Amino acid sequence: MGGTERLTRRGDFSKLFRGGEKYDSGPVRLWAVRKNEGPLRTAFVGRSKRSVRRNRIKRRLREAFRVCFSGDVYNNPYDLLFMSDERLLKSDFHDIAGWIGRLLQRAGVLDKGRICGECEKKHPDMR
Repeated sequence: MGGTERLTRRGDFSKLFRGGEKYDSGPVRLWAVRKNEGPLRTAFVGRSKRSVRRNRIKRRLREAFRVCFSGDVYNNPYDLLFMSDERLLKSDFHDIAGWIGRLLQRAGVLDKGRICGECEKKHPDMR
């Protein structure tokens, strides 16, 4: 997963939904909760009735996060859950990375100006 741990326990998801903040950007939604200590933990959820589409949504979210952001946010003590639906399948990689970057900035996980060069070309407003 590029250095991050995964959220897997039911209780962790409950804490995230109860005590976390929710942010939206495009078709991507982020739930984030800051912890006192510990590594960054992530979960990716695809919403679709078809398992092939659900898995493709999760793969696209995970890859955009890994390529553009995982190194920058690895040491932050947060639990993050990214969720999207089938609209994501029609979007290109840079749009997905831009949405994730905006969500991470709004949640306070990522500092302004911390975005990969490829994503910065497509999304100059992220600087």
